[in-house]
Amino acid sequence: MKIVGLITEYNPFHNGHLYHIRKSKELAGADYCIALMSGSYVQRGAPAIYDKYVRASMALSSGADLVLEMPVAFSTASAREFASYGVALFTALGAVDSICFGSECGDIAPLSRIAGLLADEPEEFSRTLKECLKQGMTYPEARHQALLSSLSPDEQAVLASPNNILGIEYIRAGITLGSPLRFHTIRREGQAYHDTALLSGIGNPDCCLASASAIRRIVASGQNPPLPFTSQNPPIPSASQDSPDLADSPETVTADALSSMVPACVHRIITREQPIFSDDFSSILNYRIMKGDWIGIADLTPELDARIRKNALSPISFEKRIQELKTRQLTYTRVSRALLHLILDLHESDIDIYKENGYALYARVLGFRKDSLPLLGVLKRSACIPLTTKLADAGKLLDGTALSMLEQEIKAAHIYQMIRASRGGIFRNEYTQGVIVCDTGAECSP
Repeated sequence: MKIVGLITEYNPFHNGHLYHIRKSKELAGADYCIALMSGSYVQRGAPAIYDKYVRASMALSSGADLVLEMPVAFSTASAREFASYGVALFTALGAVDSICFGSECGDIAPLSRIAGLLADEPEEFSRTLKECLKQGMTYPEARHQALLSSLSPDEQAVLASPNNILGIEYIRAGITLGSPLRFHTIRREGQAYHDTALLSGIGNPDCCLASASAIRRIVASGQNPPLPFTSQNPPIPSASQDSPDLADSPETVTADALSSMVPACVHRIITREQPIFSDDFSSILNYRIMKGDWIGIADLTPELDARIRKNALSPISFEKRIQELKTRQLTYTRVSRALLHLILDLHESDIDIYKENGYALYARVLGFRKDSLPLLGVLKRSACIPLTTKLADAGKLLDGTALSMLEQEIKAAHIYQMIRASRGGIFRNEYTQGVIVCDTGAECSP
């Protein structure tokens, strides 16, 4: 039995993800595909547009055999920690052979060379890093400059694309953790990560390979069918220069645009589900800031702390607050993550403990296909961490640190569900929501 792992967000699931699943199985020669998916919150520091059970249903309906949850401590982390958790989890499962990820370059060789430099830090790299730090650069800036000095112009160009960078971090994590996993990459087809324009699928004019950002933008318009995006009808949330979801130029979206961007089964799921956006968390964020007591919150630096305090009592939206707080050093995503961590009361010390204990302390099953039961049986025998399907059994299966991570995830998920319910969605209780079981050839639903 050959198993390939995918590290995903599915925010939401679209045609590019369908292509990724199919191509990954083909490239890895895999019998089964496991998707490790972010739970209620995603890496850019925002709530997922649809809840994790909805998104897991999308993936299972579209060819994933098993969906596992990435907990909030790492689903909202930097590329390095996000990647490290994913590699640690798939390594701990024992039976997974490889990880396949999408990249802009589509070539594993340059990604592997750069990952090796980051993992081994040869003498020239280390010397340049120290010099940059002495010049007053932040560590990420210094590391980036040290890396550039060690690369050819072609290799430097690889660092300009976000999926290349994430792929490099996967491979680096594999080296650092001593993982036996093999890494495959497929060229990312269709739109770039931040692109919001519509694009026809390669060789298939009826299939639109649009980015998740473009899809979220359409859903955020709140129109059915969506209206054109103009100065009188701007996308929601409000535009920003470095917000991952938004573009500066107007765009016209046809009535059937969304249906062409996602598999038919996913489109049916989307039409009956309540989307959630960062601004839905504005009130709880304003309360949390007014309440104070945010020492040790993950990603909340002294500089950002001081900037928040200057306008702490202003009752503004989540997105507007990010715009007011961000600077050249404090990017949109970095600020968004810190604010989300403040809402969720996620502390840096908690994350450090999880990392010290191996990142992945358990594997939580969100859903699986019935015809993939042999896969579950293999994982139960091969995994060196507990495989959890029922929260009622968690206390018996998990030790103190692992249980703390799970309880933190449950609390964060319930905050998401309360916001979702206030917007007209169904509140899904983590303790009563069952694992999604998808019949062979059938469409799943939570």
